[in-house]
Amino acid sequence: MELDEYCFLFGMFIVPISFLFFPKIYFNKQFELPIFIFVMALAIVALFSRKITIESQPNCYLSLFCPLFLWTILNILLFTFRKILKRSPKEPPRNSDIKFFWDRVFCIVFLTFSSFLPIWILKNFCN
Repeated sequence: MELDEYCFLFGMFIVPISFLFFPKIYFNKQFELPIFIFVMALAIVALFSRKITIESQPNCYLSLFCPLFLWTILNILLFTFRKILKRSPKEPPRNSDIKFFWDRVFCIVFLTFSSFLPIWILKNFCN
């Protein structure tokens, strides 16, 4: 695989995969600034990569914008969750305990949104 294909996969899936396996880093306010710096650095790389692509090929480096969008969506969902339920989401256990219903809904909604953006980018920009 070429570098642009690796960047495409990394940009599309770094936030959803890390959210699936390490959700507590996104719920901790201490990690907000480092994550913001990381996703902004990826977005800056995507901006500067426009000059190194061939015009006849899709610019898959633009997928490095996805972590910024997905992190923003996650923060909006976290803000809403915290405002409504007055707590941060907990990593829901695998059992069917009803007290974690809204935590499960939060995870499902975020993972659904995080799949729509990559599909939209694939459909519109990587033809």
